[in-house]
Amino acid sequence: MRMIETYYRILKHGPDGRLVKDTGLIPSHSYVIQLLEFYDALWRQADKDATDVDGAESVLVDADDIINTKLRASAGAGADTYGIVVGTNAGTTAEDNENYALDTKIVEGSGGGQLSYQSTGFVAPHEDAGNVDLHVSRAFQNESGGTISVKEIGIIIRNSTDAKYHLILRDVVAQEDVDDAETLTVIYTLRTTA
Repeated sequence: MRMIETYYRILKHGPDGRLVKDTGLIPSHSYVIQLLEFYDALWRQADKDATDVDGAESVLVDADDIINTKLRASAGAGADTYGIVVGTNAGTTAEDNENYALDTKIVEGSGGGQLSYQSTGFVAPHEDAGNVDLHVSRAFQNESGGTISVKEIGIIIRNSTDAKYHLILRDVVAQEDVDDAETLTVIYTLRTTA
């Protein structure tokens, strides 16, 4: 039986670019209901509303809308509204199928408590040891002058019609302290297995 699995991996680089930590692949337990609602609407070519990151019901997919620039996670540098995002999990909200936003997202910037969001990158689906993997990654640079603790990660996509954003993956992770001038990289791997 084939199945799809998701993993995350967190890398930390020092100011000199040297790798100082690699968690290796960790099984993700992060799928939230919006992901399946998204797939369902795409595959059926149907309209679908879902809870957005503000906690409101909004259009996730408008089947009649042109989606060539929407329904994506490919956020550019400086964009913290979608793509891979990180947070402090200040409220310690546990992982749950009904999660619709990170507990406390770290915003983009170089001020106190902020990280500089780099572009979200993709490695096209490819075979790897009998599996087929798709990698989605994003680097976060700490230029704040202090240490920032990352305790949650996720992926947010933009909807198909009016620039609302929907969380599709969320993981509460082991606390990772990112010192000033360090770079944290989060990699999600979606894998089909035999």
